[in-house]
Amino acid sequence: MIQTLQRPSDAFTIEATIAKFGAGKVLRAALFALIARGGKPRPLDAGQLSDHLRRDIGLGPAEPPPEPWSMMR
Repeated sequence: MIQTLQRPSDAFTIEATIAKFGAGKVLRAALFALIARGGKPRPLDAGQLSDHLRRDIGLGPAEPPPEPWSMMR
């Protein structure tokens, strides 16, 4: 048997939020979220990933592996 709990849910609207917290706090939080978000995100570039991460997403190594005789002394 699965127990389900009935909880009263708050309305997630701007009007309900302003009524609950006040217009000043809502405006201040909105402005802070807008400013704190920062700039635009950088475009994704797979060339900057390490070979381990490239392998995890299914890409080959960024550079070809060294020749086997270059490791010999």
